[in-house]
Amino acid sequence: MSTGQPGPRWRNWSGTVGCRPTQLLAPTTEDEVVAAVRAAGERGSPVRPVGSGHSFNALACTDGLLLDLSRYRGVLAVDAAAGEVTVLGGTTLGELAEALDRRGLALANLGTLAEQSVAGAISTGNHGSGLAHAPLSAQVVRLRLVTADGRVRTLDADREPEVFRCARTALGTLGVLSTVTLRCVPQFNLRVSYRTEPLDTVLDGFADWAAEADHVAFSWLPWQERAGLRALRVTAAPRTRDAVRRRYATTIDEVRCGLIGLAGRADTRAVPWLKGRRWRSTRPAVEYVDASHRVFTFPQPVKFLALEHALPLEATPDALRALRRTLRRAGAYSPYSVLVRVGAGDDSPLSPAYGRRTGYVNLTVPRTAGQVELLRAIEPVLRDHGGRPHWGKAHTATAEVLAPRYREWALFQRVRATLDPDGVFASDYTDRVLGPVRPARAPTVVPAQAGPDPAVAVGDGG
Repeated sequence: MSTGQPGPRWRNWSGTVGCRPTQLLAPTTEDEVVAAVRAAGERGSPVRPVGSGHSFNALACTDGLLLDLSRYRGVLAVDAAAGEVTVLGGTTLGELAEALDRRGLALANLGTLAEQSVAGAISTGNHGSGLAHAPLSAQVVRLRLVTADGRVRTLDADREPEVFRCARTALGTLGVLSTVTLRCVPQFNLRVSYRTEPLDTVLDGFADWAAEADHVAFSWLPWQERAGLRALRVTAAPRTRDAVRRRYATTIDEVRCGLIGLAGRADTRAVPWLKGRRWRSTRPAVEYVDASHRVFTFPQPVKFLALEHALPLEATPDALRALRRTLRRAGAYSPYSVLVRVGAGDDSPLSPAYGRRTGYVNLTVPRTAGQVELLRAIEPVLRDHGGRPHWGKAHTATAEVLAPRYREWALFQRVRATLDPDGVFASDYTDRVLGPVRPARAPTVVPAQAGPDPAVAVGDGG
């Protein structure tokens, strides 16, 4: 484990938030994670784990111990027969996907950022798209959690099932996700298709559009009347020879949006002129076929800020109509498209998709003051339509706003108070969004098992 350095400055990936922890440690083994958490607890220091720092808010920030998991990575075991893979929490999604691909396996669904850590993505409700697919946390079948007392709990649907459900989306407040076992599937290719349609046509037939392919998404520039629709279908066709080049078209557009954001930062009303008021798709109906993980993700070299809310699926069209009115009334725009995706419900108590089929509405903006104000303008619109903020993205919600939106909020708080009664994993930010830790009224968990978990076999490191 690297030596703790007093007073280091840490900033998240986007550079939008930072902190100065009293100690920064980068463990490489579970024993080092346990030792660091136990020592911090004994001296009364708060602990926050961090992976790749891709949360756009202060979720990882602390004035105590910042536990950097970026060196705590690797594939520990792959069980193709069972369809399971076990990884260290700091492993990135991209590393995991490539390792599975080499073994003829894949994750059933992924979001767009391959650089996120497995533990961080699970903890914040990371998701892809597709009505048959819940967030990544729903693919977790087992995990090992280092709790505030420095002990390791092995959790699954049979051992401490309520704690397991809570720990799958916990914002790092129940402990450090040491190892995670995920469900995987045989490797598959996806056929990528594009088309454009009038936005009103998409919204009027939203339910049909959401179910038309295995994975769907659409993007829309709010000053325009048409949306760009992307459909991904599982296929037995071979990978297209120039798939890599076609995949990078999205990355090129990201760079272009970043440059426009810089040029238009003085006046966001100039963005449509800079971007070009008319957008005509020249893409053919079928673009390419590639391995699933390379279709789901793409490189994003330009740093930005994003807000996303998870809405009831049926409320999403009206939310988008209201969003259009709000943005056009303000006359302020981002060069990035509004991105709309869909997903299945989840049973993790703090999952933004908890208990309902979900429409995800995301707006990305450049890191400038005027664009941040744009996020503040649209957040109330999404909130008014039943939105729950993505835990890893920008939002201003407090525990008072969020608690009524989660039916099992009280269950999570009881589990949190039992596992971390002294608030070792709390921070100013978690106090804002979850409230402070309150004493548990009654025990909800059983003592942790001692010793290593025999179900976790160490493999070739992937």
